[in-house]
Amino acid sequence: MWLTPTKSVSSSVALLILLVVRWSHSVLISPQEANQFLRRHRRANQVFEETKQGHLERECVEERCTKEEAREIFENDPETDYFYPKYTGCVEKFGDSEKKKQDLITCVHNIPDQCSPSPCNARGTVRCEDKKGDFHCHCFTGWTGANCEKDVNECTRNNGGCEHKCNNTIGSYRCSCHDGFMLVGRHMCNDIDECEDASVCGTALCQNNKGSYDCLCEDGYVYDNKSKSCVDVDECQSGVCQEECLNIPGSFRCFCDGRQGRKLGRDLRSCKPITPCITPSLKRNPRSLYLGRMFSAVPVVRLRFRRRVHTGFSAEFDFRTFDGEGVIFFAGGHLNSSWIVLAMHQGKLELQLKYGAVSRVTSSGPLVNDGQWRKISVEEQGRSLVIKIDREAVMKIAVNGDLFTLKKGMHELNLTVGGVPFREDGLVNQINPRLDGCMMEWRWLTGEDTSIQETIRSNDNMQCFSSEAPGAYYPGSGFALFNISYESKNLSIQMTLRPLSGIGVLFALVHQDKVPLSIALSDYNPTTEEWRDFILVSVGDVVIASSPAPLCDGESHNIQVTISGNQTLLLVDGQPGRSEESEYTTDVFSHSSTFIGGLPDVSLVSTLVSAAYSGCLEVAVNGQSLDLDKAIHKHNDIRSHSCPLLNSQL
Repeated sequence: MWLTPTKSVSSSVALLILLVVRWSHSVLISPQEANQFLRRHRRANQVFEETKQGHLERECVEERCTKEEAREIFENDPETDYFYPKYTGCVEKFGDSEKKKQDLITCVHNIPDQCSPSPCNARGTVRCEDKKGDFHCHCFTGWTGANCEKDVNECTRNNGGCEHKCNNTIGSYRCSCHDGFMLVGRHMCNDIDECEDASVCGTALCQNNKGSYDCLCEDGYVYDNKSKSCVDVDECQSGVCQEECLNIPGSFRCFCDGRQGRKLGRDLRSCKPITPCITPSLKRNPRSLYLGRMFSAVPVVRLRFRRRVHTGFSAEFDFRTFDGEGVIFFAGGHLNSSWIVLAMHQGKLELQLKYGAVSRVTSSGPLVNDGQWRKISVEEQGRSLVIKIDREAVMKIAVNGDLFTLKKGMHELNLTVGGVPFREDGLVNQINPRLDGCMMEWRWLTGEDTSIQETIRSNDNMQCFSSEAPGAYYPGSGFALFNISYESKNLSIQMTLRPLSGIGVLFALVHQDKVPLSIALSDYNPTTEEWRDFILVSVGDVVIASSPAPLCDGESHNIQVTISGNQTLLLVDGQPGRSEESEYTTDVFSHSSTFIGGLPDVSLVSTLVSAAYSGCLEVAVNGQSLDLDKAIHKHNDIRSHSCPLLNSQL
């Protein structure tokens, strides 16, 4: 069968016309739509991306694509190499199931975007930029690394710009300041003035420092953080003193045992020996006998004479004294028998005698306590006793009896020198038996006792000084103790002295272990911190009056201390000293014992000077001269009425 060509051509033409009409209708849009199309903002590569996605869906979603087909879509190896393994993963996961087709489409479409999901560290990333087969993580400041996963340590470069401390943090850093500073801005540090807070140091002084502060205390104090106050430092616990140490508020004071001959050194810590400033003339006469050696008033010599034939009593000796009262010698039997006592009383010779029931006291002649040598003799002449001074009779006393006692055919007589063989209340006239006197060239019963001479030569303490002057001598050891009543609140002390040393206690009142008043020589004044010779008047260890006193010149000096209430006046050779303001009471004086020339065994820290005085000294209290023979106690080496001449006086 033959087909007619004309019909076929006409049909084709008709179809073409119809298509043209329909196309013309679809592309003819309104002016508004056309204007909107012309003004649309298109992004770069939009056409390529839309085309690529269309090819990707057609080639690899609706159908299965090979790696070569995928290469044609991406047109580069990196994206292809990245895409295809993940594509096969999507296919394997979602397969051909119609139910999971949309999931497959989403999975495949997301594969080319290497930032979905973002491989970047979310904390350190500003944004992820998709690359062809790669990606780029844009990091926040403070982060680095391909994935912005590494923290940048800003502190390693110029300390991060921080003035003090740089503290690195995750993704950043922070400046901080040392203690005592505050951060200003982000980098700088300013000092904090802690002292603006008045309570920061409590009662101590606050001193602001760079970055800190100090709570300051005076010397001798340390700051206590707990109480916020300054507390005293007990320096004595660290052994700062060679001997005794006294802790005082804010300081300490060292003491040396002056009773052992030591004084404080110039470093105020060590101890040094006390040395005399003047050497006295201590030469002794080995042929002399010192009568005042025993303060107990017991005789210094005891002799017994026995005769077959009765003889009269006789005694002759050279005698020197400045003492106005005391026993020279006793001769006779015993208390209730016949005896005589030759003594000093009121500066003259006195004879006391007892013959049986008859007692008598006779005193006559010149004053003999002027320190001059005199020859004294006592002799029985018949029924009389004759007393002579320098061979001139001054007393003649009738007696009726015999000084000798007959025992077993022997005539016996006891003789004691410097005391009596019985209690002093057995004397006819009560006198103080202690006598500071010297005897030489003695002859008892017209004979010389050689045994006494040998004993004296071997004992210096029994010998007299070769040259003497009036006054009491203190050798630098011991003291004299008096019991004086101080009822009045006023106290006056006068002293005349010739010191051999610049250190020593002159006068002291002692109550138990305390020294409520002391007058002493010292080479240091703790109040003025001066090293020179001083007279110090102190209450305990506190100076209440002082005066520079260079007294070691061999001359006599006068010191007067007057206390009235809490006022103290010190005069040295008529010149007033310095008085310190202080509060003390004189009430304790009435309970105190009076010590002259030294101190008992009190604590070293109870007073400023503990050394015994060395030199000549005479003391009067409230106008009454102190006679050392009347003391309650006196060291045997202290001489109550005689003082060796100083070298400057020879």
